[in-house]
Amino acid sequence: MADGQLTDAYRCGQLYAALAALERLGAPNGKATLDNQTTRAKASENPRGTLKLHLPRVMAHLMRAQKSPGGGEAVKVFRSIPELLPRSKELPGSLNHAQRDDFYRGCLAQEKALEAAAK
Repeated sequence: MADGQLTDAYRCGQLYAALAALERLGAPNGKATLDNQTTRAKASENPRGTLKLHLPRVMAHLMRAQKSPGGGEAVKVFRSIPELLPRSKELPGSLNHAQRDDFYRGCLAQEKALEAAAK
């Protein structure tokens, strides 16, 4: 992160974690396809490729989650998504090594924030 500003790579990591959480809350088995380490690694290399596939599914995940005990938590995650979007006009494509590290830091930070909010 440059000068304390959240980079687009960091924000993409946060967004990835939020999408995974929302999918998990709406999944009957409590597992998200985004929980897969291979998918996470691909997203860290090319956020646009992965996130563009999963962003259109947000409403479906929310609707399923609202029927489950985690419905209230799902609404909070859903409402957080606009704040997590990168500031650039487009999701970043290929990330270099330092940007990938930033992606993972954002992902971890968002997972911790979601975990703390759920308590």
